Amino acid sequence: NRRLLRKSAQAWRRKEGVKPGSKLDAELETTLRLAESGKSVDRRELLRVFAETKKKLDTFAREVAFLAVDVVGSTAMKAGEDPASIQYDFEEYRKLVERIMRARGVLKAAWTPDGVMACFAHVEDACQAGKDVIKSLKVFNSEVKISKIDFAVRCGVNAGLVYFDDSTPLETVSDRVIDVAGHMQKNAEPNTVLVARKIIEPLRQLEEFTHTTQVIDGYEASVWRHTAA
Repeated sequence: NRRLLRKSAQAWRRKEGVKPGSKLDAELETTLRLAESGKSVDRRELLRVFAETKKKLDTFAREVAFLAVDVVGSTAMKAGEDPASIQYDFEEYRKLVERIMRARGVLKAAWTPDGVMACFAHVEDACQAGKDVIKSLKVFNSEVKISKIDFAVRCGVNAGLVYFDDSTPLETVSDRVIDVAGHMQKNAEPNTVLVARKIIEPLRQLEEFTHTTQVIDGYEASVWRHTAA
């Protein structure tokens, strides 16, 4: 029965999306060990453990939005450039993006060398952060960066229900909602924000987006393009 409990717990973890190493995962493990330490383990005890953990899991479910931003052609930008200049430019670019995301209320962010996946409480904030990054690049390219090639970015946005707690690093969260945001970014044109249309339909800024013929991971996509004043 103990082996069955352990095997069932692992299957339940996968089904419910309990992330390895998360706070909830640790709590489930503690509860399981207490259940296993008794003289007998029956099906009722197993169901009780799962029910208690499911209640806790539900408290970690959050409707959030994800913004993926990546520098276009970052490898080519670095070719033939002074390494110190490139390092300076990308450090300043990261500072710029981080300032914008903080201003829009970012909850969590995970950086790669040239890109970022950021989590926001609201779709409006994720979309606006992407727009702000693109709008800021004109001044950044003309007054801040010192390498030859201008910075351009691709942005993708998606939103949905995701399970995680505040102590979970974003880079350890694996969820289709995040994957779709990343795929939107990869399919976006330079200096645009590509977003799953269904998540922006309730927004006031819907008229700022143009519907496209692109379908990404089963979602119709809409695009925002910066129009210089």
